[in-house]
Amino acid sequence: MRSFSAIVKLTCRHALRSHIFHLLLGVLIFAVTFIPGTVGGGTAGDFIRVSLLYSLWAVSLILALSSIWLGCFVMTTDVDSYQLHMIVSKPVSKVVIWLAKWTGVNLINLALLILSGLLIYGIILYRYNNGDFPKEEREKIRNEVMVGRRVYSAERPDFDLLSREVLRRRVARLRLQGTAVDTSPASQEKMLKDVRREVVTADSELKSRQRKIWRFPGLPEGIATPIYLRYRPYIGKVASEDQRMTRVLLCAGVPRQKEPAKGNSVFDAKQANYDIYMIPLSQNPEQVMSGEFHEKELRPEWKVVAPDGSVVISAENFDPSGSSQFYQPADGPKLLIRAVGFFENYMRAVLVIALELIILSGFACSFGGCMSMPVAVFVEAGYLLFGSFAVYMTGLTYLAGAADRFGVFIAKLLLVVVIPLQAFEVTGAVASGELLEWSFIWTLFWYYFLCRALPLFLLCIWIYRKRELGLIIRK
Repeated sequence: MRSFSAIVKLTCRHALRSHIFHLLLGVLIFAVTFIPGTVGGGTAGDFIRVSLLYSLWAVSLILALSSIWLGCFVMTTDVDSYQLHMIVSKPVSKVVIWLAKWTGVNLINLALLILSGLLIYGIILYRYNNGDFPKEEREKIRNEVMVGRRVYSAERPDFDLLSREVLRRRVARLRLQGTAVDTSPASQEKMLKDVRREVVTADSELKSRQRKIWRFPGLPEGIATPIYLRYRPYIGKVASEDQRMTRVLLCAGVPRQKEPAKGNSVFDAKQANYDIYMIPLSQNPEQVMSGEFHEKELRPEWKVVAPDGSVVISAENFDPSGSSQFYQPADGPKLLIRAVGFFENYMRAVLVIALELIILSGFACSFGGCMSMPVAVFVEAGYLLFGSFAVYMTGLTYLAGAADRFGVFIAKLLLVVVIPLQAFEVTGAVASGELLEWSFIWTLFWYYFLCRALPLFLLCIWIYRKRELGLIIRK
């Protein structure tokens, strides 16, 4: 244990003496203080949200790059300078050396992450407390940004099952008409993807003067805090360009005891003892900007949560030009309920970034213990690029030919062993006030650290332990 702590201290001391720590700290301080000052335009809430988003993103990017470089550097420097030859001549295991180097790099990264994270938190609080914001805007920031809200999504149909059924009926109709149908696997897969795209688009589309109803299950009973409805409509097409003002009328379902003599509910929830009455959230259709997120508050006294823990929301399209509105499943509508404060949710985001840095530094130490400095950096960069490329390929909705299908197959194989950095991207969620669930953090730890990173660490430690240092001669 004494040898382990001694190597950890030497690793940290070497980083301090080489001014790596001071350089990274200066870059981080510059990033978290300079980036928020470049943000302009929009509302006060947008300013706080973008400042938080960009600052956290800059810190995670800088520390991720430093983890790769520093881990490879501390492992290869001792070999190149022949210091490791002297250390292993003493009763010190190479496994202890590897673990001590990894621990030292993590201590440096975690110290920098905590310092920069607290600095960002302090800057955000200072801007919120000292900003010249109207009372309504300040309340909006506190309820939508500086909070941790649990997200509830609407029920969605089984798109895969619906797509197969639509494709089956379409093929049967073509055959009845005497049209030849290509039954090859490649053609059937392409047809299924096209049909699925049509099904998802049809489910997302809300035509003019029509109403769409969403049901949100799983909400807790007796909610004493407001429920926030977040939604983002698109006009004409699901794209950020060519968006404009539109009108929509939102309604919330209020459960009421059934009255056998009347029974004039607008929407019957098919429950045993209550109906759902749709109550408009505004007197007239509201004018909103399409392509942007909007939120509506559902007050606790409205009692919109049904006895089965569900909430019903509807939207009616009143677009002046009669164009269709589109509501993407990823963009809502969603219901958000306050679960924790801003500091706790913010520290959960810092914890996720810390887990990412631990994994990256482990890869760097693993590759650095087996290879030279340039090769180790190149291999880890390639590993991370393969993960990002695999996520992009598996997300393709249209495959042009055999080459694309082969690429998707290879991408799915890569995702079995590589770790995509997109999985650790939580800055957008914390900047939007969405709660980072402990189950999500545990999934990251289990699925990526224990099941993927740790086996690679153990393999590289074994190679590092068997590495013959006498063959390494630098001239």
